[in-house]
Amino acid sequence: MEPVFASTNQGLRADRQLVPREGRRWTKILCVLGTLVLLTAVVGRTEAADADASPTDAIGRLIIDGQRLCTAFVVWSGARRGAEGLGGRTTVYEHWLATAGHCYGGKLVFQQGSQAYEARVIGFSGGGTNGFDVMVMSFVTDRPLPALEPAFGEYPEVGDPLMLVGYGSRALMMRVGPLVRYNERGHMEIRGYASRGNSGGPVLIPGTRRVVGIGIETTLDKPEGASFIYCILAACAVKPPYIAAHIDRLKGIASFH
Repeated sequence: MEPVFASTNQGLRADRQLVPREGRRWTKILCVLGTLVLLTAVVGRTEAADADASPTDAIGRLIIDGQRLCTAFVVWSGARRGAEGLGGRTTVYEHWLATAGHCYGGKLVFQQGSQAYEARVIGFSGGGTNGFDVMVMSFVTDRPLPALEPAFGEYPEVGDPLMLVGYGSRALMMRVGPLVRYNERGHMEIRGYASRGNSGGPVLIPGTRRVVGIGIETTLDKPEGASFIYCILAACAVKPPYIAAHIDRLKGIASFH
């Protein structure tokens, strides 16, 4: 951009002697108005795209027993009748959260910005050899909340781009990478990076709110045969691929409406 602006400025200086003073004044006014129209158009397109595609309004941190951190997301939100009050029965909203099964704990708090909700476990499957490593929780509020769309029965093909959203370290991050394969457990291997805190994050079709998976495992760059104790001492870096359980695994532990 700098060479363009420099060239434009030089052109204005060269022409300045040929344009009357009144004409230069109107030229400046028209240039300013033109710039404002251009900026408004760009901002308008950006806001529209974010409103349609951004899934972050349904994603938050999951704090486990006040010590560990994972990511969780709302997969269903609906109204139901609450307790009897002075004005009759009130309407409350129940929300279902999805995350990784190894994020199970005694006290689970779903946090979005300044809002925090204590959740209860509906069902979970551990991450062992025969487990799915997924969990479903619920909490209740007095207002509806945005939810993502579980893409039950939708299986991406090898090479399709997928997007993981999760809280790695202190920031919410989005990473897009292609599906490498379905492994022997039926989990998806995706060529991308997943760091600590990404566990439980949704794996989406990019540009949509459709969730096809849940991030459950990170690949560590450690020597073959080395134990995880080695990585604790040597601080192993993460590397592709990361592993995701398909969203259909949630149906094995909870009955969706």
